[in-house]
Amino acid sequence: MQKHLQTLINLLVKNDLKALLQHYLESSGTENIAQLGFMFQQGQIKSFDFYQQLATSFIETKGFSIALIAKIKTNDTLNFFTPALQIENNFNKIDHQQRNVLHYIFTNNKSAAASIQPPFNYLRSMMLFGNNKALRDGLCQRDQQNLTPIEAYLFTNTNFAPLANHELTALLALIEIENKQQEVNQTNYSLLIQAVSKLCRAQDQLINHELQRIMLIATYYTTSIKEVVSDMNQIAG
Repeated sequence: MQKHLQTLINLLVKNDLKALLQHYLESSGTENIAQLGFMFQQGQIKSFDFYQQLATSFIETKGFSIALIAKIKTNDTLNFFTPALQIENNFNKIDHQQRNVLHYIFTNNKSAAASIQPPFNYLRSMMLFGNNKALRDGLCQRDQQNLTPIEAYLFTNTNFAPLANHELTALLALIEIENKQQEVNQTNYSLLIQAVSKLCRAQDQLINHELQRIMLIATYYTTSIKEVVSDMNQIAG
């Protein structure tokens, strides 16, 4: 075990919160990511609130590390780091790929392979019941490929299983929230249907009006399901 983690563990055993914070402040950025990862893992086993509050206080004091953005890409990590993300507009912080946390959560194909759906309802609830301007802004940010988080989901998420009703309703609400804040970039439409057609072929997925992803694409780009099906079948043909 790395020395900085062993020191962290020793201080946790002693419950020396002041020394823990000082150790975190004196550690490098790379070490901080490992330390936060350790606290997250411990929080999944026991004392979730304690480790979440500890991690949040460390991030609030030292600042949100850009390297942490790509690490928050599962429902569990989002839940654990939500209080830290709600500090100082951290939800719309971006990394070297101009991606924010939402981009990574919506495009996590490891979760998709395990049939785990993105936490659309969780995020929508935060927008409805909290002051989350940064979260709303994050929904509209574009990465290096010029994709918003929702576009990135439609573009790359490999799980074509229908969303649960509450998640589908929440995603449609998020699309509406985004559309009220900025215009959809229609130039991405042709690129997206090409990408999704390729995913469908790779999975032997039929392209028809029953595929929920097609309905979502039509809703996002304000076009008809019939047109999306036609355009995708032309590419597939």
